Formats: sequence, structure tokens, C-alpha cells
Amino acid sequence: MSLALFISIKDKPDGFEDYMCGKYFAHAWDALDVIAPIINVPVMNKLCNSAWKNPDKGLPIFKKYLDYIRQNPSSVPDSLEVIDDLEDVVRLIGEAKRLNTKWRLLLDY
Repeated sequence: MSLALFISIKDKPDGFEDYMCGKYFAHAWDALDVIAPIINVPVMNKLCNSAWKNPDKGLPIFKKYLDYIRQNPSSVPDSLEVIDDLEDVVRLIGEAKRLNTKWRLLLDY
């Protein structure tokens, strides 16, 4: 089996497209935990849980991860794919904000 992280949107409308790969994002977990204190964001264990979160709290965090990895691609394995996954995270949390709802980051086994 392969691990993947994904964004779940609370009360999403029917037909809402929320697909993301999330596999590279999940496999970069340890590297992201190393990056977290550098960019002053929570480690992955704090972000990945069943609690619903406000989009305004999530967007800045994942944008910081995205900016850092774009500037420091050697900081994570498979950086281009991790960037793709993070772009999906930012897109989906942005959609949660647009829908005036909440999101959560979950791990799929």
C-alpha cells in the first residue's frame, strides 16, 4: 500500500472536484518536519488530524512550505512532485475559503 495525504472539505457541494495525488507530499513528511521550524510553521503531526480548520490558518502555512521548496528544491525528495501536491493543497484550502467552510488534512493508508 502507498501512503497519501489529502485535503477533506467539510460540507462540499455535490460534484466538487477534490482529487489530489498526495503521495509525494506524504513521503516528504520527515523532510517537511525539518523545514517547519525554519519557516516557522507547525510540524506535520500538528497539521494532519481529524480536526476541522479555518482556511485562513491553513493557507499561509502551506504557501510557506510551497515557497520554501520552490526556492530550495533539494530540501525534499521528488521536489517537483511535492510542489504539485502542495499546489493542490493550496488550491483546495482556497476552495474551502471560497465556499466558506473548513478543511482538514488526512492520511490515507
